Amino acid sequence: MSIPWEETDDYIRSGHENPDKYDKESMRTIDIASAEGIKAVVGCLKRKFKGGKCTVGTQVQSYLCAREKR
Repeated sequence: MSIPWEETDDYIRSGHENPDKYDKESMRTIDIASAEGIKAVVGCLKRKFKGGKCTVGTQVQSYLCAREKR
């Protein structure tokens, strides 16, 4: 299920994946293109995050675009 776009004062967030699919402890925000204000929220699927490591690799849950860079 795709989640719709949402806007805050700081970011426009694309809703790609339901966050409930991911282990909450694995979620991270990473810079993709910091000069352009683009970040991604990544995480590890539930039951694949063991001992602080993702056994299958992280996936992008959503993208964040800084409003100030628009």
